[in-house]
Amino acid sequence: MAVTNSRLLTKSAFKIALSCPHKLYYYGHSDEYENANANDEFLESLAEGGFQVGELAKVYCDVPDDCDLKDIMGHEESLHRTQELMQRDQVNIAEAAFLYGNLFVRVDILKKDGNNIELIEVKAKSWNPETDKFISSRPKGAVASGIRPYVYDVAFQKYVVCNALKELYPNETYSVKAFLMMADKSKCADIDGLNQLFKIEKNQQGRAEAVMANDARQRIAQSKVQVVTPFDVDELCDTIIAGETTEQKTEKNPTCMGMRFVPFINWAAEFYCNGNRCPAPIELAGKCLKCEFHCTTDSEKKDGQRECWLTQVSEDDYEHRPLIATLNGSSLSTNRGKWVSEGKYFMDQLTEKELKFFNEKTPDAPGLDDYQRKWLQIGMETNDKDILSRFANHIDGNTYLDVDGLREEMKTWHYPLHMIDFETTAVALPYYIDMKPYEQVAFQFSHHIIHEDGHIEHAGQYLNEDVTKFPNFEFVRELRRQLSQDEGTIFRYATHENSILRTIAQQLAESNESDKDELIAFIRSITHNHDEKKGDLYEGPRDMVDLLQVVKRYFYQLDEMHGSNSIKQVLPAVLNSSQYLKDKYSKPIYGTSEMKSLNISQDDPLAWIQIDADGHVDSPYHQLPSVGQLIGMSEEDMEQMEQLTADEDNFEVANGGAALTAYNKLMFCEGEGMNDALRQALLRYCELDTMSMVFIWEYFHQACRNPHGGRLHY
Repeated sequence: MAVTNSRLLTKSAFKIALSCPHKLYYYGHSDEYENANANDEFLESLAEGGFQVGELAKVYCDVPDDCDLKDIMGHEESLHRTQELMQRDQVNIAEAAFLYGNLFVRVDILKKDGNNIELIEVKAKSWNPETDKFISSRPKGAVASGIRPYVYDVAFQKYVVCNALKELYPNETYSVKAFLMMADKSKCADIDGLNQLFKIEKNQQGRAEAVMANDARQRIAQSKVQVVTPFDVDELCDTIIAGETTEQKTEKNPTCMGMRFVPFINWAAEFYCNGNRCPAPIELAGKCLKCEFHCTTDSEKKDGQRECWLTQVSEDDYEHRPLIATLNGSSLSTNRGKWVSEGKYFMDQLTEKELKFFNEKTPDAPGLDDYQRKWLQIGMETNDKDILSRFANHIDGNTYLDVDGLREEMKTWHYPLHMIDFETTAVALPYYIDMKPYEQVAFQFSHHIIHEDGHIEHAGQYLNEDVTKFPNFEFVRELRRQLSQDEGTIFRYATHENSILRTIAQQLAESNESDKDELIAFIRSITHNHDEKKGDLYEGPRDMVDLLQVVKRYFYQLDEMHGSNSIKQVLPAVLNSSQYLKDKYSKPIYGTSEMKSLNISQDDPLAWIQIDADGHVDSPYHQLPSVGQLIGMSEEDMEQMEQLTADEDNFEVANGGAALTAYNKLMFCEGEGMNDALRQALLRYCELDTMSMVFIWEYFHQACRNPHGGRLHY
């Protein structure tokens, strides 16, 4: 089994080919082309607990240390060691290596018992066998799209392993059975601290890995529940390899470029292993808008996404016409994939045929609706005077602010105003007994109050101090205590806080907490459910106001936001739009008696605003203690983590990647100094999230007091 090619089609390369075979050239020339996913997969695993899942799977599958080949990097050495271990009649191997032609795989876990082999691919992906299905009903017989890349990955491995074994042992007959091992959401942990048994550390190569605690195997042996479960996908893999799944037999077959599984593998390996580009013509699609081979920074590497686009559009158009990729809002009204397939790549190509015309808004809806907001952005991005004329009453330069609409909205708010923000984590391996994989843990909140006289204070916060105890119920008790002092309006940013509280209400209902009825009643008083599929419909009398929706209806600033509604983008948009805020917060008043903070002392007050030589306000987030240094991440890593955990289309995703990673690290923290540093960093981070909401409110409040109406003159 000698390695004959300098480049081989590996598992990772095969997955790239499935997503788009044109990417293989950029992937194979990693020294030349930028690849955001090279770091994203690492960060996702860090945030979700993928490293821990992999190590736990080895324990469940009884892989001895001398059969774990994870530290063997080279093809030749890993193949040689695998063949040595395969001589044993019974053996369990991690990262076993197999070569067939120019195809190469490292199997996560391989269990050999005589001539019977189990091939196990381990993923941190959640799976509920009671509700999730491998086969879709539409179209019938197709592998479900959400699980398809994972099952095809296993099928590729089975194809390589089976053929490699035939070459290696022509006189033997092996039975290879394929499994996909995933975090099982139908299981509850029956031991405490399962996640904490695997500490994340950096290895000699500077990459993170999970290191087991000394007593991990003993603790896990006491458990009778495997929260990471192998699911049998063997027959499905055989059907895929045979080219008989429905998605392969459809006329266009986007999964395998119109080919069946094995011909597709051979076709991709042929040009990839020879260092050539994909010979198929480039056809742009919606997925091309989010290609990972794209330079988002001042990288010295090449931009693969750009190269593909320049086969269809001119360089001048690509550089200067705004692409539809940044068009704001949810996918419900933005069919980018369809537009791209029709050759409409730029905002100035869109008409009311592609996007409902903005004056057909929802009757009596306040402010901008989703369609109007898109047309506002299109008008600003393209400087289309006809479009902009329809918004002219509220536009000043590149800023849109509907002061009249805001005034009416703000009349419904009751002082004192409460700004709250939660930090949560949902990882594959449960922290606590009786928890399921990916069950939400609310570990922190921050709370600012704005009084009617304009006085602002950081009035409260919570951070779980005892990481050995499930915090959610104490979290709600403290939140209730802080918010029950008055009947003032409560604000959140996006849907996350509403979703988390409703999840905790469900946890309370299933608990034996003596005050669960009172806590559930409190949660229902400040939340809502407008979706029949998610239980009974209700709206609490003090239902939280979503400040994100206020922003989307009444405010847009082109220079900083460019279609994004993330608070990380809205904050600099607000600060750079307001001379009032610049003047006020460029002075060191935060932390003084004038503006109380629970984390910043009066002896060292803070000026939130710092202005560069060009007159631009730097993001206040850059002034925080370096969470990145504490958790071993660069600033670029942290920015990517935030992007991964703040989905524009679904704000229910936990939106504090750096914070949740810091909390995960706090779980393993040893040494009082590091513990205190992480704690302070987390508190400061969350405090700024609610202070950012204060900045947005203060900007709106001052604008509504402005005698010039919609024109912003301070």
